Amino acid sequence: MNEEEKYLFDLRGYLVVKNALTEKQVRRLSKIVDDKIQRSKEENFTPDKKRNPGGSDRTRFVTDNDIAWSSPALLDWGGPFIDLIDIPTIAPYLETLLGINYRLDHDYMLIANKEVSRPLSLHGGGQGAGGMKDLVGPTDGGQCFYRYSNGRFFNGLIAVAFELNTVSPEDGGFACIPGSHKSNFELPGKWRPKIKKKSTQIQGLTSLEIPDFVDRVSVSSGDAIIFTEACQHGTLPWNKKSERERRTLFYKYCPHAVAWSPCYYNSDHYEGLTENQKNILMPPSAFGPDCRTSLIWKKAQAEQAELIRLRSSGKSQV
Repeated sequence: MNEEEKYLFDLRGYLVVKNALTEKQVRRLSKIVDDKIQRSKEENFTPDKKRNPGGSDRTRFVTDNDIAWSSPALLDWGGPFIDLIDIPTIAPYLETLLGINYRLDHDYMLIANKEVSRPLSLHGGGQGAGGMKDLVGPTDGGQCFYRYSNGRFFNGLIAVAFELNTVSPEDGGFACIPGSHKSNFELPGKWRPKIKKKSTQIQGLTSLEIPDFVDRVSVSSGDAIIFTEACQHGTLPWNKKSERERRTLFYKYCPHAVAWSPCYYNSDHYEGLTENQKNILMPPSAFGPDCRTSLIWKKAQAEQAELIRLRSSGKSQV
């Protein structure tokens, strides 16, 4: 990160990295997404089913019998999605914001268009501001933290949003409250999302209710938005008149000793990983990807592989 980028990230809590993906990468990723969407239509996918054709936040299993750490991920979709783990256009930013030993915590895809539009649900927030259920606030130790001290950035969770399509503020897309990652106060109630009575549906802000201090971030195809989860953020309601579609691939990273998701990646599930990518996919540990944790994790992977083998042979009821 150059000096201007460091200043702006500290000031606002986010950056837009232009041309993080090449046109060829965008085409390859988009082709796979198109195929997955088409397959989900053919299989008559409905949102109330457990399986999510748009990836996973790694907090859900496909079925209740799935083995731990086997929840679906964008990485399951192969090569182009694997390449994003440590893509050279983004890796230097992650090293600056998280330190050398960071890990990929979870991933998922977000699609928004005129058929899929929801109110703005602002979440995140620095200094223990908390979310709707205080999941990122003081009751869990303020895991989505941000600070800058002694010449270094410290972040609890950094999100990289790879944009496959061009999105303007008039369409919808990513929004945040710049500087909120350093706020000492929680978001006032009138702007916070609420759960409707006798329902699990979240009630957010309509387009007319969004205050002027919210940044509506414009991106071009191939750009990436990097932001700290300590910054209050969300997705703008999609313009019903827009013919565009937002397709965003979220890869979210933590310091190696920190975890947000309860599920971990198993590098044995993915082909062609480099040693660096395997290290980034390791579960959380204060030691990082050193020889001690590597041996423990290899043993856990071997045990999981044996359990899968026994299950497939019908010899295990576990």
